Amino acid sequence: MRKILSRGAVVGVIAASAAVLLPQAASAAAFSSTCQATVCDLYVSGYKGGGLSIDADVHGSGTGRWELWSLDENWYHVQDFDAAAGPGSWLRSWSPKGRYHARVTGPAGPTTIGLRWLDNPTGS
Repeated sequence: MRKILSRGAVVGVIAASAAVLLPQAASAAAFSSTCQATVCDLYVSGYKGGGLSIDADVHGSGTGRWELWSLDENWYHVQDFDAAAGPGSWLRSWSPKGRYHARVTGPAGPTTIGLRWLDNPTGS
């Protein structure tokens, strides 16, 4: 339980640090979903373009994976990552505008997936 709480705190610190340290890359919107299972889905709408930050966290050892689909365009992206590494964030610049479906899969639950819109897609 202590590990779960510390991971939650780390995710919060990552998001807060990004907004404070890089104000020009501050989020215009943020959405997240936490599930007790090994798969977690998130559906969002209203993305106006720029940059998307995908935040994911899974538990266990082995491989985690996040997937991101545009529900309006023929666009899909997937990224595998080390499940034991803790929470992470990945930036996708100039993703299509519109609605998205994000999913994270891990070797053990709980799992968390989040999307943040960035005003400046390069973070600089």
